[in-house]
Amino acid sequence: MAAIVKREFTELSLDGSNYLTWALDVEIYLTSTELQDTIIENSPSDDAQKAKALIFLRHHLNHDLKNEYLTEKDPHALWKSLKDRFDQQTSLILPQAQFDWLNLRFQDFKSVTEYNSALHKVVSQLKLCEQELSDTDLIEKTLSTFHANDLVLQQQYRAKNYSKHSELISALLVAEKHNQLLMRNHNARPTGAAPAPEVHHVAQSSNNRRGRGRGRGRGRGRGPKRGGRSGANNGDSRTQNKQPEDQTRQGQQNTCYKCGCKGHWSRTCRTSKHLVEAYQMMIQQNNDRKTNESSQAALPEANALLNLSDDLLGEELKDYGNQE
Repeated sequence: MAAIVKREFTELSLDGSNYLTWALDVEIYLTSTELQDTIIENSPSDDAQKAKALIFLRHHLNHDLKNEYLTEKDPHALWKSLKDRFDQQTSLILPQAQFDWLNLRFQDFKSVTEYNSALHKVVSQLKLCEQELSDTDLIEKTLSTFHANDLVLQQQYRAKNYSKHSELISALLVAEKHNQLLMRNHNARPTGAAPAPEVHHVAQSSNNRRGRGRGRGRGRGRGPKRGGRSGANNGDSRTQNKQPEDQTRQGQQNTCYKCGCKGHWSRTCRTSKHLVEAYQMMIQQNNDRKTNESSQAALPEANALLNLSDDLLGEELKDYGNQE
């Protein structure tokens, strides 16, 4: 049942809008199966071959069309009836194909692939209507419909004197890919923008300092072995080896007093100068504000102490007067 339902191509529609492509597909298939003589007049084919061709034709008809030609038993008669009925599609497709050809422009498409697809679609419709177009016509259509801003580029392609339209399309595709790559690189980092500083530079500097610390520790650890305290000295060497690492970790945890960031020492600070100045100004403003607040907070206490001193001095003077 699956083999019966399967079709080699699209069936002929009820209105015959796809008759031209359908008829071409039928002729190609019958030729591949050596049944092409079954649809010609005075066919020399035997009855078995005619029956196979008739089954194939009916299998690729719309259901309503199949019912309309239900009594037709000759493949040539069925083929001729369908041609007489739908062959006027040529006169319907030709005006539209000619209109599309006249209005086809290279500048109206976003990519070369889209333009090439639309071009060959129109060319195929014209060929079905028995109107052939040469490569020279296709090349002229492509070059003459460039955008006005690409006038110099159009003249350069004309100077190449392409003989085949496929060669021109290949050159346009290569140029399009190169332009896309150029724009991608430009958008990744605009003109004049400096590359970002390498992140591993600070880490590499820390590793170099750590390596030098370990070397000095090993040198001092090996020296005093003559005194018989190699074990203690080795312990001191290990302690000295750990000191640069501890200092590096401490530098990664402490805050840089220049820029206020963590993860580096102030002597290895790579922050921009204007950011450092802004941070220092902010720190100065905070310190001034804290000083003013502390002064304002201490003023009532000082006033209270002065009042208390005045009271105590008044009482002492009063007692001294009473004694006299």
